[in-house]
Amino acid sequence: MAFRLASATAIFLIMAVLPAAAMDATASKERVGIRFGYDATNDGLRDTFGDGWDATLFFTEKISTRFLLDIRLGAIYLGDMLTTELDDDITNIPNVVSEMRFLYFSVGPIVSVPLGEANTGYASLGLGVYSVSLLFDSGVAAFDFSDQHLGLNGGLGVSRRVATSWSVELNGTVHYFDVDTQSSDLYWTFTGGADNPLLISVALGATLDLR
Repeated sequence: MAFRLASATAIFLIMAVLPAAAMDATASKERVGIRFGYDATNDGLRDTFGDGWDATLFFTEKISTRFLLDIRLGAIYLGDMLTTELDDDITNIPNVVSEMRFLYFSVGPIVSVPLGEANTGYASLGLGVYSVSLLFDSGVAAFDFSDQHLGLNGGLGVSRRVATSWSVELNGTVHYFDVDTQSSDLYWTFTGGADNPLLISVALGATLDLR
């Protein structure tokens, strides 16, 4: 599933490129934007929570025509646990409902490539902190816990200028972070000992130039 989604994304990105001249010269030094997308999971995470969706706020600072600094704040929502017996056994609370989400903050470079008059392709790499959060609802009370992990993300995208200060984009990003293989780690415990998470996100977004 993850491989098919990545292949489809790559094909879509290639087909989305239209011939014309570079937009980098018209872009402002600072930009802010937002993306919404679908996240494909793998391994035990997919078995216990399934796929999810994400929302990302991002800010970019132009260092040069081709290089930018990218700062992201994102949330990945996976929803309720699919294997409902597992969280009951771990928490010893009958019929408890558990929901997993990842919050992350990352910083890294973007390399942009002009693809035409209105189009720009780019590649990004980010290093950040990923917070694994679990919200539990027993029907009587709700409570949550979280763990923090260092992680990486890398992506490819195509941006198209649609107005003087506005651009729209298609983005594909891979997220990865390490977890501890012990019972004190929320992710490892509540996924039944799944491998380190690898998520593939395909998202649509909009960017505003701060002129």
